[in-house]
Amino acid sequence: MLKGFKVQKGATKAQLEAVRDEVVTIAKSEGRYLELSPNQLEPDPNQPRKTFDNQALQELQQSIEARGQLQPILIGEQGDSGKYPIISGERRWRAISNSSTVKTVSAIVRSGASDELLLLLMQIDENNQREQVPAIENAEAMQRVVDICKANGNDQAYAASILGVSKGHLSKYLSLLKAPDSIKQLSLNNETQDVVTLYDLARAYQKDKQAVNELVNQWQAGELTGTLRKASRELAENTKKGKPKKIATTKSIPLVKQAELVEKGVDIQLKVTLDKKVLNFSLTDEALTALKKGLKLQK
Repeated sequence: MLKGFKVQKGATKAQLEAVRDEVVTIAKSEGRYLELSPNQLEPDPNQPRKTFDNQALQELQQSIEARGQLQPILIGEQGDSGKYPIISGERRWRAISNSSTVKTVSAIVRSGASDELLLLLMQIDENNQREQVPAIENAEAMQRVVDICKANGNDQAYAASILGVSKGHLSKYLSLLKAPDSIKQLSLNNETQDVVTLYDLARAYQKDKQAVNELVNQWQAGELTGTLRKASRELAENTKKGKPKKIATTKSIPLVKQAELVEKGVDIQLKVTLDKKVLNFSLTDEALTALKKGLKLQK
C-alpha cells in the first residue's frame, strides 16, 4: 500500500477525503499530479463500454464550473499516442471537455493499487450521490475494489465494509456482471437502476427466460399491476420453487365485435367474433333457454 496508507473499515466520507488529500500531496511531491488539457487524455480502450447520460454530464459540468474539480481523475502512463489513458474519472473528463470555462483536468498518474482504491471509493460515492450512473457500471467499479482488496490479503467482506454496504448487497451488485445482456440493458438504457430488481430478474432468467421476457415486455408496455420490483421478486421466488408464474397485468380482454346464434343441424351454437378470432360454443337446451331469457331473445 502507498506509504502505509490503508483504508479503514467503515471509513467516513471526511476520513476518505483526508486520505485523498494525502494521496494528492504525495502525488505532487513525486511529480505524478498533472494539470492536463482534455485533448491530452483518452478513454482506456481496455475498459468496458460505458454509457453517459447527457443531462447528468451537463449537471456535472455545471458543478465543476461552479465549485471546481473536487477530485482528480486517475490515469495511466503516457502512451505511444502521446496521450494518457483514463483509468477512472471519465465522466469528469467528458464534462470538462464540454466546458468553455474550465480548461484543464486535474489527474494523478497511478503508481500502485492504493491510490486507485481510494479514488474508486470516492468515485462510487460520487456516483451514488450525484451522477446516477448505471448500476452495471457501479458494479464494475465495486468488482475492481474487491479485486484490489483481495490482492492485498483482504476478503470480500472487507471490501463491503469499506464500500459501506452489506455483504449481501455487494454480492447482488457483483452478480449483475454475470447477468444476461437483456437484463444489463435495462440498466444501461436507464430503464431501471434498482439493484434488487435487476438481481431478481437475473435470478429468474436462469430458470425461465421466457417468463422474464414476458414480464419485462408487460412492464415496458405499461400493462403491469404494481411495481416491477415486486413482480420481479415474486417471479424469482416462483421460478426457484418451480411454481407456475402468475403475473398481474392491466391488459384488457379483447372486445367482442359480434355474437350470434347459429343452427348446426339439431344443435344450436353461439358464435362469438373477437378482434382477431372467432369462437364457437355448443349450447345445451338449458343454456340456450337461460341465454335467451337473459338477453330477452325470442325464437
